[in-house]
Amino acid sequence: MITMYAWPSTADGPDALPMVHFTTDEQAGGEVTPDGTPVWLFDTAIREGGWSQFADFEGWSTPAPQWRALYRREDDFLAVTGPGACEGWYEGTLGADADWVAAAATQQSVVLLAAPVQHPSLYGYAVEAGAAFALLVPLLVV
Repeated sequence: MITMYAWPSTADGPDALPMVHFTTDEQAGGEVTPDGTPVWLFDTAIREGGWSQFADFEGWSTPAPQWRALYRREDDFLAVTGPGACEGWYEGTLGADADWVAAAATQQSVVLLAAPVQHPSLYGYAVEAGAAFALLVPLLVV
């Protein structure tokens, strides 16, 4: 079983978008490329789930088909699911602050971020390397 971690953040600006960074301690599965490089554990899920590279704003700035998310305020619970290998993507607590919850309730969507890094502070490096992915998902806040 893979343990996935989720960190909430909010983009700056008057129309701030709630975001969630996903990471895991395990970065590679058993698969390797022909040259012996380990394949990122979520490579298949990213391809099957319709994610786009973070730098491709046009690719991820419209709601992703077959994805949905639910955030429950009372117990800070987030559930996210998508197509194929992304079914049941995440279920767990989020640690969202009041700003994130307010942005989520206003926008009714969330930007999902994933990269082969172990902490969201490293996401910028993944963006520079072309290894960071994003997805815009409809969000129901209850």
